Amino acid sequence: MIQLVTFDLDNTLWETESVVAAAEQVLLRWLEKNAAQYTKQLSPEARKALRDEVLAAQPELRHRVTPLRIAVLELGLRKAGYSDEQASELAAQGFKVFLDARHQLEYFPHAELVLELLSRQYQLASISNGNADVRRLGLDRFFKIIVSADEVGLSKPNAAPFRAALQAAGVEPAQALHIGDHPGDDIQGALDVGMHTLWFNPQGKAWPQQPRPHGEVRCLSEIPPWLNRYIKYAQR
Repeated sequence: MIQLVTFDLDNTLWETESVVAAAEQVLLRWLEKNAAQYTKQLSPEARKALRDEVLAAQPELRHRVTPLRIAVLELGLRKAGYSDEQASELAAQGFKVFLDARHQLEYFPHAELVLELLSRQYQLASISNGNADVRRLGLDRFFKIIVSADEVGLSKPNAAPFRAALQAAGVEPAQALHIGDHPGDDIQGALDVGMHTLWFNPQGKAWPQQPRPHGEVRCLSEIPPWLNRYIKYAQR
C-alpha cells in the first residue's frame, strides 16, 4: 500500500527557529566586519522593511527562500551605498556565511535511526519550503528524492512540491504518506493531493482544523510502529 514516505524537514527532523535566529546573528556580525556601511546606514527597522520591498517588486520570490534572502541582502547593501557589483558580491558572500550557520543544527531524538529503518522498506523523499540541504547534512543516504520550494518555485501547501515527489518516485498519491509538523503546509497540503498524512506534534497541541490527519505522533520513534499498525488496519 505505502511505497513512498515523504518528510518535511524544518521542525519535523530538527528545531528551526533558534537555528535561523543564530545564523542571522552570525551574518550580522560578518556584515559589521565586512560591510560596515550596511549596519551603520540601516536601522533594524529598515532592514526588516527590505523583505516587503523586494516582494513587492518580485512576488515570485515568496516561494523561494534562498533567492529572496539574497535579494533582500543585496537591496540593503545598495541602499547602504554599495555599488551594484559590490552589493551583488557581498550578498553572495554573506549568504554563504548565513547558510553555513543555518546547517549547524541538531536532529530531534531518533531522527537518523527512524530514517534508516524506513529507508529499508520505503522510498523516502524530503519536501521542504526551507533551504536546509539534506545533501549537505549527509541525509541523502536516506532520501533518494529531494524536493525544495526553491527548485520547484512553489511552496507547500501548493500541490506542486508533493506532485514532484510523487512523480520522481513513480507512485500514486494513495501509495504515499507525508509526515510533517505544520497543519496547513504539510497535512492539509498532502491531504489535498490525496496522500496519507501523519502529524508530528511533539508539543501535544490540539488539532486546529478539519479534516484531520490520518495519524499523530509526538516522537519520531513512534513513526515505524504507527506505520506498521496503519498499514495492517488499512488492509483489512
